[in-house]
Amino acid sequence: MDETAQLIEDILKETLQAVYVEIIDESYLHRGHKAAGGGGHYAVIVVSEQFAGVNPLDRRRLVYGALDEQINGQPKRIHAIQIKTFTPAQWEEAGNTV
Repeated sequence: MDETAQLIEDILKETLQAVYVEIIDESYLHRGHKAAGGGGHYAVIVVSEQFAGVNPLDRRRLVYGALDEQINGQPKRIHAIQIKTFTPAQWEEAGNTV
């Protein structure tokens, strides 16, 4: 796992008390794409009890808020991010384990 992916995982586990975080670095899919200000392309799966009773848009806002410094700060570590969120119950219902 690269440094940025590890930082993303640490932030999400601490800020959202995520019980499971999966980070996929998709930057290689964007070779030749000059990201303004730098930063990589990531897809994340976040499982947290904090998502219980929260609509999908607000769940993504929670993730964006947690990662704001990595998205908007300097250095810009994240250029683009895809987010999937689950509660632990939803994650287990989908056949996964935490």
